[in-house]
Amino acid sequence: MHGISSGRRHPPSRPSRREEHSVTERIDIIRSVRATWTPPPAGACASVDREIFLGYPGEPVVARLAREEDAKRVCARCSVLLECRESALAETNPVGVRGGLTPNERGAVRRRRAYH
Repeated sequence: MHGISSGRRHPPSRPSRREEHSVTERIDIIRSVRATWTPPPAGACASVDREIFLGYPGEPVVARLAREEDAKRVCARCSVLLECRESALAETNPVGVRGGLTPNERGAVRRRRAYH
């Protein structure tokens, strides 16, 4: 039965979030975010190094996951978490932990909201 199709088609695979932007584009995006992001004055993030929220292109996965967990712990104790999360969800920024969510988590929340 070689060469005979079952008739089922698989949807084309979508590139992962990390594949959607070249390294150069990601560097530019991160630089832009670093230059423009101002933590809310009442935010827990205002008193910590912004690097834990942003990372860098080519960051090893284990290091990225640990950094993101550190950033989420800062967000978890923040008095403006919900406001920050809603602000982050309104943007399409593809880098950094904002409102306690990674870019992929923010995308998932947006998709769920769009579905409902």
